Amino acid sequence: MKKALILASSVAIAASALAFNSGLNKGERVSPFHPTHVAGPLANTSNCFPCTFQNRPQVQVWVNGDDAKNVLAIAKALDKASVKHEGKEFKSMIVWITDPANMDAAKAAATKFAKQIGSNRVDVSVIGRNDSAVSQYKINLDSGIKNTVFAYRNWTVREKMVNFKADKAGIEALNGAIDALAK
Repeated sequence: MKKALILASSVAIAASALAFNSGLNKGERVSPFHPTHVAGPLANTSNCFPCTFQNRPQVQVWVNGDDAKNVLAIAKALDKASVKHEGKEFKSMIVWITDPANMDAAKAAATKFAKQIGSNRVDVSVIGRNDSAVSQYKINLDSGIKNTVFAYRNWTVREKMVNFKADKAGIEALNGAIDALAK
């Protein structure tokens, strides 16, 4: 009985851990994709972000229902990093995932959000949940996954964070990942 209970608990824990995995892993490569950019360096285009900025240090934040306050804190940290690492041409983007039927409303909300950042250094875009990039980037659309953050350079993921919290410790970890990319 004890063995069965332990086994059941182990399976439940493993399943829970898998449920909160999202995104490309360290060492995997980002790929081209074409979201709708509403603000930032690629505003009013559907240009490929990694293609445009190639081997520069970059961060992508894929948002799947996260609190706007948390995402804004992330965006402001990315904006500060853009200034700090301007010489290395650090680039970043926020990708809001939405239901394709709500694309117009999502664009309007993302545009309003972008104004709160206070600069055009952080790209803000929207993409449909059914876009092939969502699966290519291995984004988990489970409601428990609020965001997936990739830090990469030369098309290769160096750091990944899931359900990133933009508190003091989280921002320090993000800044550390960006500093490592920009070396």
